[in-house]
Amino acid sequence: MKYFMVLLIAMRLMGEESATDSLVCEVSGEGSKLVQCSYFCQRDVVDRNITFEWNAPSLSQDNRERTVLLEAHHGSLYDFRYYYGLEPGGWLVRVKEGDKILREVTFKIESEGEEEY
Repeated sequence: MKYFMVLLIAMRLMGEESATDSLVCEVSGEGSKLVQCSYFCQRDVVDRNITFEWNAPSLSQDNRERTVLLEAHHGSLYDFRYYYGLEPGGWLVRVKEGDKILREVTFKIESEGEEEY
């Protein structure tokens, strides 16, 4: 059911902003314990290297960059991280092509509390 809701939200975003790209991050706390960021864009006729840049609130060791190939005629891709061990607080995720920032979004990771991995 939650994947269906994410799909509906993504489709709505794409419908409302068909001329622009969008980046959606979801913190999932049930079962999978991960953060997934999905990038939706206009389809192109060439392959593109897209970089997801994860920036932690203050601990630089939690930062990460990952480059993903967006193949020609594809309109979306995603990156995810498990959030156990990641610093709680406000995170910034940027999607870049080369040095150009295409989109960015912030989200919050709550403290882990008493949960066990």
